Amino acid sequence: MIASNILLAITILLTAVYLWCRRTYSYWQRHGIPFAKPTMLIGNTKEAFSLKTSIGLHLSQLYNLPEMQDEPVVGIYMFHQPALVIREPELIKSILIKDFNLFTNRYGKCDPHGDVLGNSNLFFARNNYWKELRTKISPVFTSGKVKQMYPLMLEVATGLEEHLYLKGNNFTTEVKEICASFTTDLISTIAFGINANSLTNPNGEFRSQCRNMFLFTLPRAFDFSVAFFLPKLVSLLRVKIFSPEFSKFLRSTINHVMRERERTQIPRNDLIDILVALKKDASLEGNKINPKDYQDCLVAQAAVFLTAGFETSSSTMAFTLFEMAKKPELQERLRSEIVNALALEKSGHLSYENIHSLNYLNMVVEETLRLYPVLPFLDRQHQRPAGIHKGFSLKPYYEYTLPDEMPVYIPIFAIQRDPKYWPNPNEFDPERFSPENKKLNNNSTTYMPFGTGPHNCIGSRIGLLQTKLGLVHFLKNYRVQTCSKTPIQEDFDPKALVLQFENGVTLNVVRDNLYEKNSKSK
Repeated sequence: MIASNILLAITILLTAVYLWCRRTYSYWQRHGIPFAKPTMLIGNTKEAFSLKTSIGLHLSQLYNLPEMQDEPVVGIYMFHQPALVIREPELIKSILIKDFNLFTNRYGKCDPHGDVLGNSNLFFARNNYWKELRTKISPVFTSGKVKQMYPLMLEVATGLEEHLYLKGNNFTTEVKEICASFTTDLISTIAFGINANSLTNPNGEFRSQCRNMFLFTLPRAFDFSVAFFLPKLVSLLRVKIFSPEFSKFLRSTINHVMRERERTQIPRNDLIDILVALKKDASLEGNKINPKDYQDCLVAQAAVFLTAGFETSSSTMAFTLFEMAKKPELQERLRSEIVNALALEKSGHLSYENIHSLNYLNMVVEETLRLYPVLPFLDRQHQRPAGIHKGFSLKPYYEYTLPDEMPVYIPIFAIQRDPKYWPNPNEFDPERFSPENKKLNNNSTTYMPFGTGPHNCIGSRIGLLQTKLGLVHFLKNYRVQTCSKTPIQEDFDPKALVLQFENGVTLNVVRDNLYEKNSKSK
């Protein structure tokens, strides 16, 4: 009798699970949307969660399914959650720009209680809080403010040259770490007024904390995957984007710098000045938020500025050096442009205006960002604002209107390598971005390494500048070459949320004094 009852219970349970799966995974079929075939219980996440590829790049695989090449969207399932991968540029433009009010928020979230710095920063901020933050922080990123920071950036670039000189005339090294040390020093200087000394002390606390932030171990990969693709579980699973160690370090560092800035009253036109002003305004307005909580909100902005600022630029620098090593003729052209421009300055560095005028450098960096967008996807959540009754419709493509909370994903990596928009898409070809060709291809939704629309990357101007500055001071007297440890093919880390090679970018670096020789001959 007991055995019969157990068997009956198991039968009922399995039947219930089967019916639930059948109903759940027929959502897109019932709504007439083309879809990628899911696996029961895990949806379309098998490739990513088995670590065959990163979940961001898996979105690009779904975009590239042969049967979906003529479809504007692909219906997918993140475990049981229906979601859309957007393929059609006009739909992307509507989501990111025209109908931005319906897609103000990212789908990804952080735990508001266990990860205050993650939840409160500009990247994850939501609704009106995001809008207020963006408005208040934007002044630090204007072209005028960036120009004021440029002399400080030059000092760090000189430190990069000294670091390379001390390494010798011919050495093999993992260049991403050098680039990350450079950008960590640069961001800490221009944003916080701190000398992190990462180039001279790569194991110092500042560099170690930043390095660990993007060290994608299995637990870190799990945290990021849940935050971006299963955000309803972040509190239950106690997921943290910013670790307790990193949060403690940054609170201590930023609080100290802010107190010193308040004490000295000496402005530097940097992010700390903005944070001090926000703190003062909140005090004058009688802000009802607990002072400690509000201070954490301020520290959170510093956290995302630091982590996003050093990682994006250092990756772009490393990928550029990787491509230059593989293509010596392109490297020679780029270095010639650099040293010729430097020779005209006669100071060993380029002015703010002149570094922006290096046409081929611009072309090379833009092509690097096309092939290697650091964040390979964008995520948004459909949500109608109060008073708006009509949701986002996929007409004229499909008779379907998105429900509230529906996640949509835009696979930048796949779009920027789509042969419909980019001939020979996997070939590194800076000529795509020559002034003449840019006039022919100026679609903001087929090239968007920094996103597009109101939610685009607020720090793109600084990011591009520090990338170019780093490349100028790296390549002026050194050429890079492939070696036995250089990746033969793209070996992206399946655990990483951002785009990075699993084993780094190891190159041979040779000092040939190109700038020194060129300047002496003139």
